[in-house]
Amino acid sequence: MFGQMNVVPILDLRRATENVGSSVDMAVARLLEVTDQPTIAKWIQMPRAVFVFLVVAGDPESGAFYVYDRRIQVWFWVDFDDDKFGGYNVDDFERLVRECRFLDVIEQPRQLTSAIAWRIQPGAVPTPVEKATTE
Repeated sequence: MFGQMNVVPILDLRRATENVGSSVDMAVARLLEVTDQPTIAKWIQMPRAVFVFLVVAGDPESGAFYVYDRRIQVWFWVDFDDDKFGGYNVDDFERLVRECRFLDVIEQPRQLTSAIAWRIQPGAVPTPVEKATTE
């Protein structure tokens, strides 16, 4: 489970009306709108980032990971090169946080958009790997 991390920017709130991006609650509300109103299963706030785990109501294996970079006001969807195509569950979230030290990476959310990708494995420290370039 887990593996190389893939990061996709999905919601840029820098130009949102009412300065939505400066309020974490409003930023999360906008994320819920664009992801069809899933349930917030887990939420971790850090000085530079917010990490949420969203699941579709009634489907505990449908979870997805999202990180909000509070400085640049952008939401990122985080996924991994693994076999969890239908989504993750709360146990996966707990394993990611506790056994994989995932918060070490996202507490500095600028790392999500750098030229380095991360390999995330249970029982190991996150390992930086160079992102493959597409030509």
